[in-house]
Amino acid sequence: MEAAATRVSGSPLGYELRLDYLREFNELETHLHQMLLRLHSPQVIATCRRAEAGGQFQGGVDQQVALLQAAVRAGCQWVDVEIESVNRVGASLLRQFRPAKVIVSYHNYRRTPPLGPIYRRLARLPAQVVKIASFARELQDNLRMHRLTKAHARRSPKLVSLGLGPSGLPSRLLALQWGCPFTYGSAGNHLGLAPGQIPADFMRWGYRVEHLDRRTQLYGVVGSHAAISLSPAMQNAAFQAKHVNAIYLPCQTMRLGDFLAFARRMGLLGFSVTMPYKRAIIRHLDWLDQLATRIAACNTVAIQHGKWMGWNTDAAAVVEVLTKRLRLAGSRILILGAGGAARATAYALRAEGAELFIAARRETAAQRLARRTAARVVPWDSAEGLDVDAVINATPVGMPPQVDAMPIDLARLRVRVVFDMVYYPLETRFLAEARGRGLTTISGLEMLVAQGARQFEIWTGLAAPRALMEQAVRQALDHSPAT
Repeated sequence: MEAAATRVSGSPLGYELRLDYLREFNELETHLHQMLLRLHSPQVIATCRRAEAGGQFQGGVDQQVALLQAAVRAGCQWVDVEIESVNRVGASLLRQFRPAKVIVSYHNYRRTPPLGPIYRRLARLPAQVVKIASFARELQDNLRMHRLTKAHARRSPKLVSLGLGPSGLPSRLLALQWGCPFTYGSAGNHLGLAPGQIPADFMRWGYRVEHLDRRTQLYGVVGSHAAISLSPAMQNAAFQAKHVNAIYLPCQTMRLGDFLAFARRMGLLGFSVTMPYKRAIIRHLDWLDQLATRIAACNTVAIQHGKWMGWNTDAAAVVEVLTKRLRLAGSRILILGAGGAARATAYALRAEGAELFIAARRETAAQRLARRTAARVVPWDSAEGLDVDAVINATPVGMPPQVDAMPIDLARLRVRVVFDMVYYPLETRFLAEARGRGLTTISGLEMLVAQGARQFEIWTGLAAPRALMEQAVRQALDHSPAT
């Protein structure tokens, strides 16, 4: 049996039991009763979603009703019945589960349709809660859910409105703040039964969803893969440590304009920018610091007095972690790659007086970056023969699925410091070999925390709790499929 953890507002963690995932139903009532005794939860929802409604149960409505009634007799306090079953039998179906409370649910796994008519239709049924879960194709679908929830927060039946998919994560994390009686996450460290679910425990300790209120400030990270970013774990840990009433949200979208509309409507006070929007965001800013202007990339935005202001904390973080190991002025440094990370690195180190060598598989990109930073281009196949003080891997080589790959062979390279910007896995093969050779190493985790700490300080004016931020990232890596 699989379960999706549910946080019911004002009570301890609850569970939704997906009975449609069972392979056999012999002695169901007895087995469920034993399970409920082990769970010690005052809030357990039983659901048996039929295939017609996107579930796994192949039986008819009569069989579905019998299973849910057995769950109620076993001690489940709630049942969730999809609208498709009600349509087949009628509203009287929902009166067959007393004394349990009833949730009538609507699911759309393709898009978010107009929500008002759906709510009004479901609200006329004899149920205590109406649940509407629809696929969020973009972040602005969360705004539609927010408007619906605000309009009906004080009405009966109570409303739960959630977005499915990665772009729907803000609605799941803000549901309790918006007035929903509960929200959903996956049980334990499982990925969840509904698309876009994250572990319920992480929603509690990582996002503190139970403690959000009207004064909670909103921050976030925007990118095409923001849902798997480790920055929410890091920044939310910092907010908690410094007693800042704020939440940092993953904002995944394929259109920057979609995020901009979402950010303005929700009143975000700042956000991180990841690929592919570090350059595109610049034209939407009122002010950009000089280094970010030279790099032509911005990864940090703060909204102050209505003005959108941008920085590049990646560059400052590179300087910070390297100066702990060597004197940058006059150092010979090899940069592997010519993308956004390499560009920020090159501009930052050139400003510190380092002598730069750039090697990239795309030689035209390497030449373009070299011209702008007074660096020398080294053919990719010749980079291993250099004599340098440090080598920096600014490529994705070493990340899944290339965990056994190395950007270059260290056997021939004469170098003292090896810096790998890849932070997942924490110990790349590149770093492991460097450490085995007695070289000084710098992990991508140190870089991630350094740039994130500077972001936190820009947003809050407070000193960043770096040790706690690093600990939060390590903990998130232990429980995340981050790539």
